[in-house]
Amino acid sequence: MPEAISTPSTTTPRTVKPGGWLAAQGRLPLAFMMLALAWLVVATALLITHPSALARPHAHPHVVALTHAWVLGFFVTVACGAIYQLAPVALGTTLVSERYGWWHFGLHAVGVPGMVYSFWVWDLKALGHFAFFVALGVLLFSVNTWRTVRQSGRGGVVAWSLVLAAAWLLTTVLVGLLLAANRYWLFIPLDPIVLLRAHAHLGLVGFFVTLLQGVGFQLVPMFTLGEVRNWRLAGLGLALSQIGLVVLAPALTWQCGWFAVGGAAIITAGLTCSAVGLSRALATRKKRALDPGTQAFLRGGVGLCFAAVVGVALLIPGAPGGSAAGGFGAMPYALLALAGGLLPCIAGMMCKIVPFLTWMRAYGPRVGRSPTPAAGALTHARLEQWGLGLQFAAVAPLLIGTWRLSEAWLVIGVWMLAAGVALFTADMIGVLRHLRPGGVSVSAPARKSVSLP
Repeated sequence: MPEAISTPSTTTPRTVKPGGWLAAQGRLPLAFMMLALAWLVVATALLITHPSALARPHAHPHVVALTHAWVLGFFVTVACGAIYQLAPVALGTTLVSERYGWWHFGLHAVGVPGMVYSFWVWDLKALGHFAFFVALGVLLFSVNTWRTVRQSGRGGVVAWSLVLAAAWLLTTVLVGLLLAANRYWLFIPLDPIVLLRAHAHLGLVGFFVTLLQGVGFQLVPMFTLGEVRNWRLAGLGLALSQIGLVVLAPALTWQCGWFAVGGAAIITAGLTCSAVGLSRALATRKKRALDPGTQAFLRGGVGLCFAAVVGVALLIPGAPGGSAAGGFGAMPYALLALAGGLLPCIAGMMCKIVPFLTWMRAYGPRVGRSPTPAAGALTHARLEQWGLGLQFAAVAPLLIGTWRLSEAWLVIGVWMLAAGVALFTADMIGVLRHLRPGGVSVSAPARKSVSLP
């Protein structure tokens, strides 16, 4: 790992004037956020109509389709939109090519629904075609991210996490294409289940964990008015997760039991380092009360750490569990990682990014000429708190349902999740209403400039 990974990312305040890059071009990340919100509703609707899918083995076509609806449809879409906004802000530069970003958006918007449908009906030929669209979009996204980081001339944990996350996402998608082709032509003499597990962890750890280990140290201090005084733990955590994944993915593929345990343990150590580093940054905050979005983000981080420990336990040779439905196995682990870890992290991130982008787009050009609200005033705190809280509370009945193969518990969990998603969606739509011509009437004092970290 390059030495720059442990070097602090220099983040100097800068003033974005009305009509600046975010006010003029922030529509690209906003478009991704709107698409993600639509996918959140669709993915939840699929769960409502098919709650029993969570009691099936994790390689069942409907389970794979649901997973891609949530992961590619919601999680990846939010994450890519966030990177299109955070990379320029964190690195003090502009996005190299907004045109690449819009091509990525179009390819993603067409490819993901086609993939989900193809998985559901198990049409592998159509799956390959739609997956190619997604892969091409991710290639454009990765090149755009790498060039933006290079243009900034900055190193440090945040910059490296963006570079590495983009590389792992591209790797994950290309491996997914390879697996789809293999299911059609059967040219890889390995168990498809172990290949699927390796593919899943390339995405979960390679893209999401890597990204969160970097942007977490940008977002949390930004919104809590804290600071990272020592980047050593952040850099060590990121480095360990990369080393662990390089060990874990091949070990899963070739079923090398104790090597897989070692790789997973290294990833867990990396997450622990990041958690300790972030807690130290939180201790410096001037904003003592945490808003619902930040609380959800931190809860998700705890959920990911707990899921990592469960993953290590599952990999120990001779441990109970496996691919079969029910009991201590792959499905409860996946639910814990996705619903208990990624969902609160990504939804919490959305609660911070969408109001900020909406404010820049709707009110940035009006600063100094008419009253403008604070970005935080665009959200409805009660809706946000209850929506995120219900989503997280739904994890317990969902885990019980998958463990005991109880449809009753699954239905309870799915409807709790749906209620949380409905409240969260209502809150986000309320924020996006400010994008209408003229915005929403406010009675806040006018602002002259916006200071961004």
